[in-house]
Amino acid sequence: MQTTCDVLIVGAGPAGSSAALASAKIGVRVVMIEKKRQVGVPVQCAEYVPWQITQEVALPKNVIAQQIVVMRTHLPDGEMKETQARGFIIHRNLFDQHLVKTAFDAGAEIFLQTRAVGYENGVVRIKQGKQELQIKAQVIIGADGPYSTVGKWMGQGNTEFIHTAQYQMYLCHGLNSTEVYFRKDIPGGYGWVFPKGNVANVGVGVDLQFEVKPGEALHRFVEYLHACGIIEPEVIKRTGGVIPTGGLVKRLHHSNMLLVGDAAGMAHPITGAGISNAVICGRMAGEIAAKAVLKNDLDVLKGYEEECRLVLDESLMRARQKRKAMEAKWSDGANDEELSKALHSSWIAFEEYWGGEKHDK
Repeated sequence: MQTTCDVLIVGAGPAGSSAALASAKIGVRVVMIEKKRQVGVPVQCAEYVPWQITQEVALPKNVIAQQIVVMRTHLPDGEMKETQARGFIIHRNLFDQHLVKTAFDAGAEIFLQTRAVGYENGVVRIKQGKQELQIKAQVIIGADGPYSTVGKWMGQGNTEFIHTAQYQMYLCHGLNSTEVYFRKDIPGGYGWVFPKGNVANVGVGVDLQFEVKPGEALHRFVEYLHACGIIEPEVIKRTGGVIPTGGLVKRLHHSNMLLVGDAAGMAHPITGAGISNAVICGRMAGEIAAKAVLKNDLDVLKGYEEECRLVLDESLMRARQKRKAMEAKWSDGANDEELSKALHSSWIAFEEYWGGEKHDK
């Protein structure tokens, strides 16, 4: 069986839902497919978003778990740097579901437990359980994560990653700050404690080139935090994931296809943050896709690549270069003092990262 739509979106995360909403509001027929049974589950995210995201999307009260005022960065030599980092810890599952509902209310069609399994001659094969269907779409938007299927159809893909492991654990006392820890035993990344009321997301991100497993690094990090009286020993939930750290893939647009979110490499190579970029560029992708449909002109899609690179390229490339500099320090076996000194120019909390300029995070 074959059906048609104007815009087909693969993946119902923040990038896909933002694209679906933008296209649907313009008035074209939008179909969004999601492989998961339930949107946003399981949560694979530390769940912090900066306050600026509210300029793109409203955050209902039930989505916000806690407001954040500052970020505290703990360096290997014992230095602690406190910086303004206004934002929110969200319930990521509710956030994703809110975005999907908003897109649905605008007219987008949503299909869960549905995978894109093939593409040939302008037709996408999708699978729902044992049933296989075909969709012919004028524009296809790949919002399907770090190992994007749509990206493979385009000959694109992420090649650099951080692997994460995370527990949800009880806090010994409340926090109004995000806590970031750089340690030699968390190579290529960092550890975090992001509070959600009386619990916290406690996690690590590591680069596998240093032959340290995320789970092992997390176990050591948790032992340290418990000894410091920050968290209780009980693990409530476990999760993990992969974050692309190489910056934007070589091509965000090919033929009638666009990439957005982690599929496009939009996560920040140093912090791993990607929700805001996904929402902003998802909207851009949806708007441009709808305009291409209404004008019956796929050349309009070229504007997406230009706009995204104008918005993101400079900041992501700077972060990737600084990430490479830090990787070199880890590879060289730098001591705590050397790592800490290097982090002054490689971590967003320090003015040296921004070339000595003040920066509102």
